[in-house]
Amino acid sequence: MTENQIYIQSARSATSKADLLWNRYRATGEESIRNELVLMYMNLVEIIARKMHHLFYGIAQLDDIIGNGMIALIGAIESFDPVRGVKFETYASLRIRGSVIDYIRSQDWVPRSSREKAKKLEESYNKLKDRLGREPTKEELSDDLQTSVKNVDAILSDAHAGSIISLEEMIADSFEGGLRIGEDSASAPHSRILKKELRKILAEAIDSLTEKERLVITLFYYEELKIKEIAEVMGITSSRVCQLHTVSLLKIKKMIKDYLYE
Repeated sequence: MTENQIYIQSARSATSKADLLWNRYRATGEESIRNELVLMYMNLVEIIARKMHHLFYGIAQLDDIIGNGMIALIGAIESFDPVRGVKFETYASLRIRGSVIDYIRSQDWVPRSSREKAKKLEESYNKLKDRLGREPTKEELSDDLQTSVKNVDAILSDAHAGSIISLEEMIADSFEGGLRIGEDSASAPHSRILKKELRKILAEAIDSLTEKERLVITLFYYEELKIKEIAEVMGITSSRVCQLHTVSLLKIKKMIKDYLYE
């Protein structure tokens, strides 16, 4: 038997076991069967948690993220309705990611004043870009906000982590909105088209960034380096990396918003 045949046989066996467990759980609702399903899908929690821990490094511990993800997984198993035609993995992933985002937000590590300043900065950026038809300069942002360029830089540095959450929420909401009741998310035309278009918009947004901004995005999201490591690679301060990262996300979020709500 070839390796490919062994893989196919193993995959079929796993699928059969999962179907059997789901049928038994739906018929009895027994906690012991639910726990077997939890063990079967817990790797999904670990994959999502590790990926999101990288994004929120220094804000939340990996164990805490995994713990919240496991609670979300249990809730997903208990509330999953196969009649809707959505794959469990898709449904659970959305629940787990949403739970992690809610947990990160609940930590309230960003002072209220910093959040308000970041929100005003984003509103100013979007307003100026719409009016000017180009990227506003820091001087233009500082004039609009009636503050100094130095203070704009400080807001950009402080807004780093909050910008990640905001972008994560926007993308998650757009995908959830693409799931139609009665359709499998993997095959639903609306969801598939939305996912394809969002990838295209993200690619275009990244291409529109400056060379340094693209490098920060590449090192942070693709190479999964921490802010301090990126600073060492680029020969700049961690604060400057955060500024570049926040500006990049402002640009990306603006393009996604224009696409989703135009």
